[in-house]
Amino acid sequence: MKAFKKVFISIMLVSALLSSAACGGAKDSGQKDAPSADTKSESTEAAAPESSESSAEGSADGKNESSAGDGAINIAVSSDIVTMDVHKTSNDYIVPMNVFDTLFEVVLNSDGSTSIEKSLVEDYSVSDDGLVYSITLKDGIVFSDGTPLSSEDVKFTFERMLTLPDSEQTDYGASIQGAKELMDGSAKELSGIKVEDDTHLTITLSEPFSGFLAQLATPSTIILSKSLVTEAGDDFGILPEKTIGSGPYIVSSWERGSGLTLEYNPLYWGPEPSVKKVNIKVMDASSMDMAFQKGDLDILDCQRIDSALVESTYKTKYADSIVSVNRLGINYLILNEKVEPFSDPKVRKAVQMAIDRQAILDSIYNGDGKLEDGIYPSGCLYYSDANQGWLKYDPEASKALLSEAGYADGFDFEISLDSGSDDSVKNVIQIIAQNLKDVGINAEIKSYDHASWLEARNSGDMPSFMAAWTLDYNDPDNVIYTFFGSKDNTVIRSNNYSDEATIKRVAAARGIVDPKEREAEYAALEKKLVQEDAVWVPMFSLKHLYVKGDRVESFVPHWAGWSDIYFKGVTLK
Repeated sequence: MKAFKKVFISIMLVSALLSSAACGGAKDSGQKDAPSADTKSESTEAAAPESSESSAEGSADGKNESSAGDGAINIAVSSDIVTMDVHKTSNDYIVPMNVFDTLFEVVLNSDGSTSIEKSLVEDYSVSDDGLVYSITLKDGIVFSDGTPLSSEDVKFTFERMLTLPDSEQTDYGASIQGAKELMDGSAKELSGIKVEDDTHLTITLSEPFSGFLAQLATPSTIILSKSLVTEAGDDFGILPEKTIGSGPYIVSSWERGSGLTLEYNPLYWGPEPSVKKVNIKVMDASSMDMAFQKGDLDILDCQRIDSALVESTYKTKYADSIVSVNRLGINYLILNEKVEPFSDPKVRKAVQMAIDRQAILDSIYNGDGKLEDGIYPSGCLYYSDANQGWLKYDPEASKALLSEAGYADGFDFEISLDSGSDDSVKNVIQIIAQNLKDVGINAEIKSYDHASWLEARNSGDMPSFMAAWTLDYNDPDNVIYTFFGSKDNTVIRSNNYSDEATIKRVAAARGIVDPKEREAEYAALEKKLVQEDAVWVPMFSLKHLYVKGDRVESFVPHWAGWSDIYFKGVTLK
């Protein structure tokens, strides 16, 4: 262990001398419920792009820090991370994804489908009632300082997730037996996790939840070291040398506002990755474009640059180098039932039919996506083809419904806009407002700073807003339960859906064990919510495009289309 610590320190020193500050992968990857239609995670807006002094250059002398034989790549992000501690964020996942491991992992198949594979797990079984997960860990796995990984670390991870005062990830342990008691302080340990020995443990749920295995394959459930995290205290997630995982990379440096550098972990238990070093730089969109065309970036995330530039330059000049993945996410419009006249389903249905979604997709996103008519995006488990194709752009039918509801002369309402949203989102909302005006509805677009926007939405008082939800785990529960699984959930999403019987059905669907029964119920719930009650205005899902540089042989994007990358999935020439 001591010898490795010396190696690690030498890596840090070399990195400090040879690398420009790398940068953090803020999860503008696609936020779970972001006011920006192009982002990802729990209701946080991607930070406004920041620029780095060396953003257009590979280094101070303008040369690429990577060379063909050194196994290093350069990428760019638009904003720095805030923390490397996954329990304290629902937005900064680039370090958790590459420096730590999960019990299971999601694999993106060649046909676009996904499967859940074992990662830290050697073997497992699930009881017939869906409550007990018996897990055997791989033997001999160590954290990057040589500390062995054991079953105690798994238990510690979930207990910390549930009890950390500012934890953002409690949802991922809430289904485990004893979670409620641990969180309210009436228990001192998580009764649902039993450690048998270093490699054997059982996890018992309070009730069946078929999405639990998928949750165990997300960055939110990375396994931490009990001894190392306890020893690090408040420095965990802040200091690279104190933020130690068992994954393929080590954080060798982090310069706030500039970025971070990852280097290969020589004690990694899995196959050695092609990429040995990753320099991640904070850049603005213009600098990213210039740097890639100069050869100073090896992967360009097209989501971070102007869509017109993507269409005019990258789809032509770099057409053979584009890598795309369907985002498992959906852009949607929420109408608050508590705000009149949206208590009337006829009015909500009129809004659904008044929006020309295809025109928006074509004009703003160059057609890089597809219309979605439900809650679950294409590629989601139990996606229902039967619930697609029913929603048509029909302004005349919209006007007729408004007349039936007593609003032949239209009405006024507010669409709330986060001022930090990117231009494409602002343009989409402008088109929506014009579409609604065409049927007599006056939609006033009101801009708020992010904190005020989030406060209004969480209070349940926001009249209407547009956002995007990208899946964290591939299960319909990740979408439908978040919005409609409890009365509290309907409030913090400002839809205030009032049908308590349906809300109870959404909650109960989590416990259905039989796959066919589960599929049928999720399809029925989707039809009830979107087609019958019009509580959700579906828009479209988008493709996520990347461009790979000359040194990259292959690149596997994140299975759900996040901007954050598993660098072990990049192969160099």
